[in-house]
Amino acid sequence: MSPGSLPHWSAARRDFDCLSVRNGVLHVEGMSTLDLADRFGTPLFVFSEAQLRENLRRFREAFAAGWPGPVDVLPAMKANTLLATRRLLSNEGAGADIYSPEELEGVLRTGVDPERVSVNGGGKPREHLRRCVEAGVRITVEDVHEIDVIQEVAAELNATAKIRFRVKPALPNLWRRTDFSLLSIPIDLGIQVYKSGIPPEYLREMGRKVLAMPNVELVGIHFHAGRHHPGLWYWEGMMVRLARLIGELSRAWGGWQPAEIDIGGGFASPRDPHNEEFPRSEFVLTALGYPFLVGLRGLGEKAYHSALSRILSVLTSHKDPKAPPAIEEYGRAVTTVLRRELPRNGIHIEGVRLQIEPGRAMYGDTGIHLAKVKTVKRQTSPIPYTWVLTDTTYFFLAGGVFEHNRHPFVFVADPDAPATQTADIVGHSCYADQIVLGARVPEVAAGDVVAFLEAGAYQESSASNFNSLPRPASVLVHGDDAELIKRAETIGDVYGRDVIPERLLIEEARQA
Repeated sequence: MSPGSLPHWSAARRDFDCLSVRNGVLHVEGMSTLDLADRFGTPLFVFSEAQLRENLRRFREAFAAGWPGPVDVLPAMKANTLLATRRLLSNEGAGADIYSPEELEGVLRTGVDPERVSVNGGGKPREHLRRCVEAGVRITVEDVHEIDVIQEVAAELNATAKIRFRVKPALPNLWRRTDFSLLSIPIDLGIQVYKSGIPPEYLREMGRKVLAMPNVELVGIHFHAGRHHPGLWYWEGMMVRLARLIGELSRAWGGWQPAEIDIGGGFASPRDPHNEEFPRSEFVLTALGYPFLVGLRGLGEKAYHSALSRILSVLTSHKDPKAPPAIEEYGRAVTTVLRRELPRNGIHIEGVRLQIEPGRAMYGDTGIHLAKVKTVKRQTSPIPYTWVLTDTTYFFLAGGVFEHNRHPFVFVADPDAPATQTADIVGHSCYADQIVLGARVPEVAAGDVVAFLEAGAYQESSASNFNSLPRPASVLVHGDDAELIKRAETIGDVYGRDVIPERLLIEEARQA
């Protein structure tokens, strides 16, 4: 691949990338994206089988290299709910991180080892807990009273439920700004206000209670903070405090030792678009920004619009992001700290099972989203602006909208074409539907195909039907072929759940 084909950070410290440019066209493995668009239509989600297998291998090897016990990779089902990709991972021996009863049913259809399934989420209903005990999965306890229901259900089934407590340690050492918010708040505060995790004041008594229960076994500790920052220092800081908390609980529970430690996910994906769309938006969210913009009106209408045009250029311009750490660097940082800090806090680590739950880092670079340009729209007054309107919508990339992602993109027929203009790449729903603000694009025309990269995690699984738009198909590329793994919706699917009461139909007939 030539250096200009994709954003320069995309291939940093990687042995394999499913994307390449051949004969001037973007390819996924051996498949031309132009051929994929012609064969399956657009918009379209495209996933690489080879990239998914490679990512799983790297996570396993990276964490196993620094850990004295077994390592399990439990990819987050919520990031990619396609049963074909899930089956692929099950075939490779991967476990699963699931959140809802419905996700549990999905993964159990794919041959996964139930003992490698982490059932997360608060407020689990009794029937969900019963299903968990029947299936033999790991239950991640998030609520104080959940343990009593688990004991009752397990006793009814004459079974032993294996659980982990999801903890939420205090992290005052992580005071830098969280990436999860447009507001400048520290990571520690962002973690504390998040709903998940058992508050520390309940853990000691809960542990003592569980250790006395005949049908419940406390096998480990679970912790998941999420993608607050891509830096290694973030992971190192979390692992220090997690090890300290596990040590405190061990002493409070009479020397209890964990058989499993699950550190969750939150690793950055290779092209990491997370919260990159509005890096300068704090200016307009502050008490200073709005009065400043309003004050410009005193310049007169022409000067006012001229100033706004310059400000828009600044607010929508972006520098290339810094490459995030590689999977191997994350594995080294995490295991180094845990190997050092857990023994210091009285925890024996030999034979302890270490588990990780990558979502965006497992799936992100395995998928792209293809769309076609419908038209290019321009205006010169009162503010010069250009829009590239596509046949997709940010409602098909909703996970990225929630997280303010700025997806890297490529116009697939000539990825090396020089960028000659600035435009917003937008979708065709009736909202603003801004997919990439202030994009530097080449000369494009109706029918050109654009690929939004880093679309393998959270995008297909969070797509919606706003404007009654049928959701796109998904295909899985393996080598020089591709297979449909989820068909495109039809209008019948979109309206298939609607029920018009009979009385309204009778009323219509009478009026006729």
